[in-house]
Amino acid sequence: MRGDRERLTEVVEYWRTVELFSPQKVPAVSLREQVYEVAADRALPWEDGHPVRSLPLDPGYTWQHIVYGGCFALADVRDTLLEVFGRDEEDVDGRMDGDTALFALTVTDDGRLLLDSPVFSACGWATGRALSPGPGGGRWLDGFEEDIQPWLARAAGLGEQPVPVVARATAADEPLTGAVLPAADDVDGGAVPQAVSEQGDDQSGTPVGSRRISAEDLIGFTHDLAVSWGVEGVLRPFGLRVRTVAVREDRAEDSDQQGFLNSFIADDLKRVATALPVAGPGAPLEAYLTPDAELNTARRIDLRVRPEAALAGVEPRATPLGRWPAESTHPLALSQQFAVNSIKAELAGGGGLFAVNGPPGTGKTTMLRDSIADLVVERAVRLAGLRLPSAAFSDTVHRWKSGEYTRTVTELLPEFTGFEMVVASANNGAVENISTEIPARDALGAQWREDADYFAEQATRLLKGVPAWGAVAARLGSKKNRIEFVNRFWHGKEKGTDQNAPATADGARPGAWSDSGQGLSQLLRTYATTPQAGVWREAKDRFQTALAEVHRLRDERDAAAAALRAVPAAQAAVEAAQQGATEAAEGLARRWETVSAAEQALAQALQACDSAEDRRREHSSRRPGFWIIVCTLGRAARDWHAEDQILARRERDTQTAQQETDSAARQARTDADRADAELRDRRKSLTRAVEYAQNLDRTVSEARAAWGAHVPQNTWLTDDTTRELAAPWSDQQITQARSELFFAALDLHQAFLRCTAKTMRANLMAAMDVVTGGAPATLGEAARRAAWQSLFLVVPVMSTTFASLDRVFTGIGRGALGWLFIDEAGQATPQMAVGAMWRTQHAVVVGDPLQLEPVVPLPWTAQQALRRDYGVDEEWVPGRTSVQQLADRGNRFGTTLPAELPDGSIEVWVGAPLRVHRRCDDPMFTISNAIAYDGLMVNGTPDRGLYRYRPASSWVDVVSSRAEGHWIPEEGRALRQILERLSTTDGIDPAKHVYVISPFRAVVAGARQVCRGLLPMDRVGTVHTTQGKEADVVILILGTDPARPGARAWAASRPNLLNVAVSRAKRRLFIIGNREAWRDQRHFSTLAAELPHHAWAPAGT
Repeated sequence: MRGDRERLTEVVEYWRTVELFSPQKVPAVSLREQVYEVAADRALPWEDGHPVRSLPLDPGYTWQHIVYGGCFALADVRDTLLEVFGRDEEDVDGRMDGDTALFALTVTDDGRLLLDSPVFSACGWATGRALSPGPGGGRWLDGFEEDIQPWLARAAGLGEQPVPVVARATAADEPLTGAVLPAADDVDGGAVPQAVSEQGDDQSGTPVGSRRISAEDLIGFTHDLAVSWGVEGVLRPFGLRVRTVAVREDRAEDSDQQGFLNSFIADDLKRVATALPVAGPGAPLEAYLTPDAELNTARRIDLRVRPEAALAGVEPRATPLGRWPAESTHPLALSQQFAVNSIKAELAGGGGLFAVNGPPGTGKTTMLRDSIADLVVERAVRLAGLRLPSAAFSDTVHRWKSGEYTRTVTELLPEFTGFEMVVASANNGAVENISTEIPARDALGAQWREDADYFAEQATRLLKGVPAWGAVAARLGSKKNRIEFVNRFWHGKEKGTDQNAPATADGARPGAWSDSGQGLSQLLRTYATTPQAGVWREAKDRFQTALAEVHRLRDERDAAAAALRAVPAAQAAVEAAQQGATEAAEGLARRWETVSAAEQALAQALQACDSAEDRRREHSSRRPGFWIIVCTLGRAARDWHAEDQILARRERDTQTAQQETDSAARQARTDADRADAELRDRRKSLTRAVEYAQNLDRTVSEARAAWGAHVPQNTWLTDDTTRELAAPWSDQQITQARSELFFAALDLHQAFLRCTAKTMRANLMAAMDVVTGGAPATLGEAARRAAWQSLFLVVPVMSTTFASLDRVFTGIGRGALGWLFIDEAGQATPQMAVGAMWRTQHAVVVGDPLQLEPVVPLPWTAQQALRRDYGVDEEWVPGRTSVQQLADRGNRFGTTLPAELPDGSIEVWVGAPLRVHRRCDDPMFTISNAIAYDGLMVNGTPDRGLYRYRPASSWVDVVSSRAEGHWIPEEGRALRQILERLSTTDGIDPAKHVYVISPFRAVVAGARQVCRGLLPMDRVGTVHTTQGKEADVVILILGTDPARPGARAWAASRPNLLNVAVSRAKRRLFIIGNREAWRDQRHFSTLAAELPHHAWAPAGT
């Protein structure tokens, strides 16, 4: 075990080293965004004469200035590393956009340094190490933390004579706020640095320098740092820029930038690597990091080859009690229900890892919602066992000081914990979708949409005024998000910019907080001071009644399923009984034939015996007398005796034969009697078998009559489409009852909160400190965990990006949380999930390795060099795998798809596949299914009628010899014509219904120029930017220089890119490009075959 832990540690340490080369971008110079370039001859933003000094500020706010020193292009890092490690042959469009910096620090509005703010770029340092001493010298990238210590001291010297300034503690009952800027993980690509702190506040105050920093200070510091690290020539990191932000005056001397220059997950990887040798990995991470050589592939069950396994996995007894309350007439499809049931069956006992393959449009979120409902109901089952809700708490109470306030958290008993659900993703959009879709009223079936209420008012405030039904999920992540969560949910704050917000007072800023008086804090205070007699008993009774009804309905269907399952064996038993009865009858007939023959033989034997006796008696009567004997000199006597002996023998022989035939006849009659008894038994068995089979048939027939197409048919095993579109055993009656049980479970949770309001209010008040990072840095894990457990009892699901996860769950260690759901896992590098899996007991990974792969900035050749330094196998190189692929490998249930993966594999084992696609019309569905999924998907897209834009999907064939790099101006003209036609079609709003995408950034840049005035810029982007999104109309503009076929070969090298592009389009797909140049490229040949085409003719020609 020790050796295994060392191997796991080496993998995690290797990944952490790779992350050194994953810096965050710094904002580009922009007057609009208040990002200014620094020059020796210009005033700094905190100096008189700078334009920012004339900008207005709201009352109570001041400026804070974030300095980015030593700015350099990320592309220069890649170029330098390629020179050191060698070229990456597959990298055609792999240059990185944007800039980063060697260091950053924050100054106050009077130019004084916040002394704890300086941070340094691990990427800049590591790039210098790649040049000198260079790779090959063992752990040549160790020592960053040690090397920056002198520079931290020198940075502090810029402020000269620090003066401590005490920060004001904020009461948990007061609203929190932060800088007005978005955090890095709130912006696509992490283009903007974090503007609010994600570290725990220690309440001890922030040291501030005593002198104003000058441009000369910054320029000199930047130069010396670049020279010291040896990157002045290759990175040319001499740019300086300042971002000016408005902050609340009482936060003006808070430092909130720590770590923003570097990988968001590097520190957490170090934390896990340090803990692994001591505590081990926990079940999910151990399964995740199992090497290929140790995988038990023999246990795999291919669900396409063995569909009976999928049907067995969705039987009533395997299906969870609770269900997400979607329309009761729209249950989960077979593959979705199988995934939900298997998650429960495979993980609920001892924890571990389960993977679900989610091709585009197959309902990943829909599937996850049912797993969430299941866990809520399971916890409610345990709560319902309490006579008094107060019995859910243990005697352990944690206390700590928060400024002038004392926080207390009373621990929940262990049986009520372990249900915490965290949704994490590398993709901000995926995280936001989960946490905004689930609480919205549109997520419910129509019959529940209006009346459902689980803290609906607080949930609506979380959704910024969008009507919500329940606070079942919340988005955390960046500190800005967490502060907003606390303000909205706990304090009941809202903004004038919220949907349906009340009118703001005259002079108030639209974005200012106002108090609704309806936060959970106020609600719990009301509960605590209001009698709650009968609330718990009534909620328990409702829940137990709903639970009993689901059990009753499930038992009915389980009996039918058992009958259906038994029918084949029963039919075989009838056939066997019929055969047995037939054989017994035939045997009896043969026995009677034997009896007849035996009795005939006996009769003959008796006749022979009688004849022999008669002849001997006759012979005896002719015995010679004395005189005849004397006269014949004894000859007559001798002759008579001789004849008598012969007759005696004959008599004895016939008697013996008679005895034998008599015995044989008796045996034959006995055998016949036995055969007759056996026939009667066989006929009785046949009768019983027939009656049993008839009873089964009757049960199944009654089930079919009651539940119709939800009862499986024998033909399903060979009819993929019918089987996959079906919802076995999920008829409307039971789906409605399971949904009602979910609502009853939430009612029970709400009743628990009402009846324990005093304790829970204290617990949640402490939890809000933990959420925002306001708890003391020294607070122990047990107290933090207890606070989180109380919050998850109220809000079952919390979402975050991987980038923010370790800061959200600061101080939380191995296995402290219950469940992790990873969405869009195919886009996440393998190291991203390490910290999340380490902290949880169960992990569900959902994604698709056949959509876009994750992006690793470090060149492949450098990844290989580092791998060799750490002695780890190539399977762990992040540039050739993803979270999804690593999770898929160990799944028992799944299927094999043909795929040319980056590691050279020609097929891939994927986790339990979701198979019913409900997004795209044809030909988009057919193209995606053919190029990526080997026909795995089944088309379940409903008939939506004719689309308002009548031209069908097509390939607009543009042939032009004029090229500006990858951009073809003539293709731009074709694009504009299509957009103009779309914009004049009734019912089509391009800003909502159209995406314009391309594989290449240069083409996107040209397309944005063309689309001005017709389409918002956020609707024009690379294929990568639309992963997880959809639109009625997608226009894929291909571009590429006719003289550079390599770019086309790169785009077509795997199906992933085209698969994503095509599957974004719900109703129409238009391809713009040179068809002849693209039609013979792999996968694009299928596109060309499926789409009609026409030559581009400019308007007026």
